[in-house]
Amino acid sequence: MTDTRDNAGELISQRGDEVVAALTELATVLTEEESFGATLDRVVELALHAIPGCTAASVTVLDGSGAAATRAATDDRMREVDRQQYDVDDGPCLDAARNQTTNRCDLAEAAERWPKFTSLALGYGMRSYLSVGLGVAGRPVGALNLASADVDGFDALDEAFLVLFSSPATATIIGMRRYAEARALAAQLEQALESRAVIDHAIGVIMAQSQCGTEQAFSILRRASNNRNIKLRDLATEIVSRYDNNGAGNGG
Repeated sequence: MTDTRDNAGELISQRGDEVVAALTELATVLTEEESFGATLDRVVELALHAIPGCTAASVTVLDGSGAAATRAATDDRMREVDRQQYDVDDGPCLDAARNQTTNRCDLAEAAERWPKFTSLALGYGMRSYLSVGLGVAGRPVGALNLASADVDGFDALDEAFLVLFSSPATATIIGMRRYAEARALAAQLEQALESRAVIDHAIGVIMAQSQCGTEQAFSILRRASNNRNIKLRDLATEIVSRYDNNGAGNGG
């Protein structure tokens, strides 16, 4: 009995050391200047090697509308397993992502809870699943998913260890979102500046042609925009383009 306990303790200690080593490596990755996609790739690769029963791993990311997409996976089979869930809107990773839960189940348990998904995923050789929801401040952002070819591929210790990977995965996804939002805002600001520049140019053309002030020129432009049911920027672009072409023609 003592030998059995000692062996179990040694196994837990060994696996704990492996997870600590993986998390230490992951901490190093997070400080390096890698893309968000590359960081998520490292998360799933390290999880794959740190959890003995794991056959494949992936990260599901939810967008602002709640739609799911796989942003990292250790192989194509896992991408297909995820895709089957997204197609039928049913499965352990979607449930974990949307409800911020942890799902650990074998094939029989999965069949009871997610029958549509299980019947489709069976063809990819996965027999058990472990998914941990990822979120911040109560807001779901995705899930970290493991699948195993073994019927009992995961235990409570695997679940506890996988939770340790959830924080860096969540931080990476949040970083991806903030970067995407910053790029979108920058694009909007750039477009606004371009629109303002072309509208100002068109106002100058109208002022020169109509011998009027700025406010009157803008009123003329806005009235023409409303009458023709065309966006102000598009009309301004048309006026400037026509003016430039006429000017080039006169210059020739």
